Amino acid sequence: MGDLGSNILSSSIALLILLAIMGIAYTVWSQINMRKKRDYFKKLHEEIAPGKEVMFSGGIFGTVKRVSGDRVTVTTRSGAELDVSRYAIQQLD
Repeated sequence: MGDLGSNILSSSIALLILLAIMGIAYTVWSQINMRKKRDYFKKLHEEIAPGKEVMFSGGIFGTVKRVSGDRVTVTTRSGAELDVSRYAIQQLD
């Protein structure tokens, strides 16, 4: 019976080590992806300028008319002007 107990203990330790390695790998992978996204959006927000085509997170497209701090005025195809946060812009075309 003592042999069975040591087998269970060693397999439990091996499982815990495997789970710890997987957790560390996931954390590192997540940090790398977050850094890529942060760099992408930093560059995107620096490049917002009048005349640029943009897309919002909701899928609305428009053209930047004016940039004033964190507020961006965007003209849609229908001619409507929207005042939005520069952080609502997800993509430049």
